[in-house]
Amino acid sequence: MPEVAVLLVEDDAIVRAWVRMALAESEFRVAGEASTAGEALELAGRRAPALLLVDHNLPDGTGTELVRKLRAQGSSVPAVLMTAGATGGLNEAAREAGVQGTVVKSGRGDELLTALRTVLDGRSTFDPRHPRRTSAQAPLTRRERDVLRLVAAGGTNAEVAAQLGLGDETVKTLLGRIFLKLGVRRRAEAVAVAQRAGLL
Repeated sequence: MPEVAVLLVEDDAIVRAWVRMALAESEFRVAGEASTAGEALELAGRRAPALLLVDHNLPDGTGTELVRKLRAQGSSVPAVLMTAGATGGLNEAAREAGVQGTVVKSGRGDELLTALRTVLDGRSTFDPRHPRRTSAQAPLTRRERDVLRLVAAGGTNAEVAAQLGLGDETVKTLLGRIFLKLGVRRRAEAVAVAQRAGLL
């Protein structure tokens, strides 16, 4: 059976070792390792892997944003997203980013292999341990879009609060919801993702 090259994007050395062990007796091999999204973007173009196995929380961004960038560059390589534990709304956010599957790191090695084989076969598999998106994780509300529009224009939290007649804490809460819905961790990432999705 021919080997299937996997690009592993994970900043935790222990998790990388666990993945290599899980793949050791399978058709998959780790053909490249990256600990940041930036490294992954460079390696994905140079190594041309058959699959991507990506941690959701990376030092310089999220796995969903990394996959969005790869899709924007024209890459259609199947991607599986890993998380340390169950995360509400993650499956929906992953689908929207162009991810084909999700797995929880605390799962068994055979679960990881099954997920990889499923996406390699052209199907999707999303771990049911991730709670479904709640109403608080639905597409952006009008107020959230207003906040993000002002942030995109360069407004600080205080400036956004003043223009919308909101408290500073309310603006922080709204930004937190926006980040969760868009699968990002930073203001600039939220603006970029929202602009690509036509939300601004």
